[in-house]
Amino acid sequence: MEDIILVGFGGHAKSVADCIERQKLYRIIGYTDIEKHDSTYKYLGKDDILKNYLKEGIKNAAICIGYMGKDNLREALYTKLKEIGYKLPVIKDPSAIISSSVTIGEGTFVGKSVVINSEAQIGKMCIINTKSLIEHECSVHDFAHISVGATLCGQVEIGNAAFIGANATIIQCIHISPKKIIPAGETIRIHV
Repeated sequence: MEDIILVGFGGHAKSVADCIERQKLYRIIGYTDIEKHDSTYKYLGKDDILKNYLKEGIKNAAICIGYMGKDNLREALYTKLKEIGYKLPVIKDPSAIISSSVTIGEGTFVGKSVVINSEAQIGKMCIINTKSLIEHECSVHDFAHISVGATLCGQVEIGNAAFIGANATIIQCIHISPKKIIPAGETIRIHV
């Protein structure tokens, strides 16, 4: 089992940590953040200490900051971690059902009871949250967030850093523009 550091700690981090523990591929050694939080995990310090841990042989990190309003921060942290030399593995809960023909980019989080069907393509650093459904041949670009219970029907394309709200439905063959925010519960039938 390899070691991993959580980068950023809050509500989303707790979901990511739980999936890491359930996945049983990595051992969480602690987290970095701008301040210490009430947590069972060890506070390692601010992000500037990450270089030291890489030198100690810890080469895996998971960015645990949620999306809403923080897409630029997530991208900046990703760039910083890659420049330092960290690997950002895919974190996927064992309860997720993922077709063998799906591709998933590095650093992406796939939560509990997610279903991703055949030939879907998921970019790097995406958040595919609890019970979301991504149907056949969908394309979810880098840094996008698919919220809890959202449904992407077949052949949907989600642009870079777009946010699909909880229980939103995107009808088949629709394109969502980069950085577009789709509110919770919306049904989208036209390109936006």
